[in-house]
Amino acid sequence: MNGIIFENLEHIRETIANGSKFQQWAYAKFVELVDYKIEPTMLFVDFVNPAYTSQRCSHCGFTHEDNRDDKQFNCQDCGYEANADYNAAKNIAVRYCGHIHRGQKSRDGWATSQLALKSGTLNVNGDYTPAELLG
Repeated sequence: MNGIIFENLEHIRETIANGSKFQQWAYAKFVELVDYKIEPTMLFVDFVNPAYTSQRCSHCGFTHEDNRDDKQFNCQDCGYEANADYNAAKNIAVRYCGHIHRGQKSRDGWATSQLALKSGTLNVNGDYTPAELLG
């Protein structure tokens, strides 16, 4: 089964300035439109907790507010660099895998579930396979 996973930003209204209210509305409208468009398909929409997804390194797990500088992500611990939104998307994928499988691993350490990213796949064990190796 395939789905589209979003951060659950339902309570962000309480923490953002009035100038960002439009951004919040636009996000909510976008999620609503995605849900509407996929309704006749086999896809689903689900949500994960957004805490620290943009500050956590998807490579080593180190979390710090200095890791993200606007559009760029630079891990202060391992040196991993990536587009900040892409790094956050990888964290969202890993978090969702953990949510749906609640830490369960197979006896051999592999998992049948995986999440597709433009650059590769992540499985429930948190293992990342770059697209060029998927061939």
